[in-house]
Amino acid sequence: MSHGFTLIELLIVIALGIIIVAITVPIGLNFYNNQILDEASKDILSTLRKAQSYSMFQKNNSAFGIKFLSDSYVLFQGVSYGARTQSQDEIFNLASGISTSGVNEIVFSRIAGTTTASTLTIRSGNNNQVISINTYGKAEIQ
Repeated sequence: MSHGFTLIELLIVIALGIIIVAITVPIGLNFYNNQILDEASKDILSTLRKAQSYSMFQKNNSAFGIKFLSDSYVLFQGVSYGARTQSQDEIFNLASGISTSGVNEIVFSRIAGTTTASTLTIRSGNNNQVISINTYGKAEIQ
């Protein structure tokens, strides 16, 4: 009577292990990408609301907006990114693998906090989320 495992039994266990890893790794990566995308979307939404709030309460008697760059976005003071007060810039970096498309600059008017209706798409891999901003400045994740 011999004790131990045969070569066939070991190969079956190894094959099952490889199959389990092959199934779970893509699911785990997709979950991670979705979490990063969700966090980035919520951060951008929060910054949009902050810019609108600054405009409505007339911080420094000015309008505020957000400019989207390739790997970051800037909360700025002024009627446009080009005419902004650079010393008031707040720069936020986007996580690796996150990109934005659609509108690249959103400015909220003083007092009313209104803006041009627009949509912003945030992408991470094959996943994306859309933030819509209406003319009243209400921003929400779709």
